[in-house]
Amino acid sequence: MDRTIGARIPAYVRAVTDALAAAGHRGYLVGGSLRDLLRGVAPHDYDLTTDATPDEMLAAFASFRVIPTGLKHGTLTVLSEGQPVEVTTHRVDGGYTDGRHPDRVSFTRRLADDLSRRDFTVNAMAYSDQTGLVDLFDGQGDLARGIIRAVGDPATRFSEDALRILRAYRFSAQLDFALDESTAAGARAVRAGLSQVSVERIFSELTRLLASPAAARGMQGLLDADLAPFVFGDLAPDRTALAVLDTLPPRAEVRLAALLADHGEDALYALCRRLKTPNAFADALVGTVCAARAPLPDSPYAARHFAHRYWGMWQDGLSVAAARGAAVERAAELCRRVVRENSVIEVRRLAVNGRELQEQLGVCPAKTGALLLGLQDFVFADPARNKKATLLAHAAEICEKEKGYV
Repeated sequence: MDRTIGARIPAYVRAVTDALAAAGHRGYLVGGSLRDLLRGVAPHDYDLTTDATPDEMLAAFASFRVIPTGLKHGTLTVLSEGQPVEVTTHRVDGGYTDGRHPDRVSFTRRLADDLSRRDFTVNAMAYSDQTGLVDLFDGQGDLARGIIRAVGDPATRFSEDALRILRAYRFSAQLDFALDESTAAGARAVRAGLSQVSVERIFSELTRLLASPAAARGMQGLLDADLAPFVFGDLAPDRTALAVLDTLPPRAEVRLAALLADHGEDALYALCRRLKTPNAFADALVGTVCAARAPLPDSPYAARHFAHRYWGMWQDGLSVAAARGAAVERAAELCRRVVRENSVIEVRRLAVNGRELQEQLGVCPAKTGALLLGLQDFVFADPARNKKATLLAHAAEICEKEKGYV
């Protein structure tokens, strides 16, 4: 097993551990990168821990470009062959008065001290070619069993940093692992600590959980632990959506839309403001929910209106509607067809524009927008009508029949 791990460590990471060794120090692969290698999954990035102090690291990496990511906490990023490798001095965290950050950080030469402060056993292993796999808490066994288990006493781990509670369920979703019973009990017991966690960190964990392969499992655990008020505020997620959550596109806004599809636009935007989500995320969430709840288009004309109104979100909306039991096949085919035909004509693509309506028909500026929307509807009924003469003639008919346009 150890030889297999070593053979899969990239050369650019080895260059960093070699630099530490040349300076008389040892670097260990740790955290998610080691966990993924043990699972046979290629890591996205690599983290190392070392017995070298920050000053000793700077000396050892003199030939590399170094970014002092968090030097006062013993962390720096080494650019090796253009790739970032995060390296952190073995450390011991002090108390957590605020339930989020250690009051102080002490550096140590002992690898065991560093591993003991980590959150879960599957993340608390280390590897070097010299020592092989260092697994003090049976993390490898928990990987084999498919278990997320806290290092040491769960309530203590979660009280140190309550975000670890959400991380537990995110790892459950990401790895498709069950939570150890005592770990789940500890999370529930000290869940009030989540009130001290910043909403930005909560939103980050929520989106990562929802985008994971086993999102339903992680979300089920989160809800069973009564964590919903800390994540969703006053909104109650629809538990029936859990059964189909993993079948939806693996994007957080889509799966969240399925969970919250019973709530109105104002409530959804209020939740997004509370979580300080990006505006684009809030718009995508609300648009997907609205599309999922809208009447299904049953003709090319209706499909053009539907695809235009929910542009960029109609597919997700129909996916959520299908997950909620609607028969969307015909509506989806109609929407795909009109989009493929390029017959969803935006106002800017009409063959006549507002200035021409004002100059040639005398339409008043205040009514120009409404008239253009009327012309768009006229074209949605038959895209072949999108010709300047045809539109001007139809606009003239509207102005003659209805007051206020000129």
